Amino acid sequence: MAISSYPPVTPKRTVVTLTSGTSWTVPTAVTSIIVTLIGGGGGGGSYSSVYSSDGSDGHAGQLIRTTITTTPGASISYAIGAGGAADGTGGTTSFTGATSAVGGNRGNGTSPAAAGTLGTTANNGGGQGTYLSTSASAGGAGLIEIEYWV
Repeated sequence: MAISSYPPVTPKRTVVTLTSGTSWTVPTAVTSIIVTLIGGGGGGGSYSSVYSSDGSDGHAGQLIRTTITTTPGASISYAIGAGGAADGTGGTTSFTGATSAVGGNRGNGTSPAAAGTLGTTANNGGGQGTYLSTSASAGGAGLIEIEYWV
């Protein structure tokens, strides 16, 4: 006769958000994780005197969500994509074992630039520069979210 625990044990959901650092250690008993990666946002485009137009907003970084198999106690390397400076492209966010999320493109003075390829995007692009204020803002940094149950 098997002995069972009462009440039944329900796995607890844990979410970890990484915004800095370079490695994460897999907790005990965790063999699978869901990883969400967001690339750095592109910086806003500055006012363009050549075209006499306001700059456009920077584009959000790519958002990738995937499930990967893990080994408890393993150290997993990652990199957080930096937000693009004004008129700059956002950095790529990566996590070993998962596809990388590219950073958003910068805005420009004539039309919106293309967003990061493949997948949906997060809202972390920089703001545009305008005629009276030529400075555009930087894009937001990327991040990684790890979800698991124990």
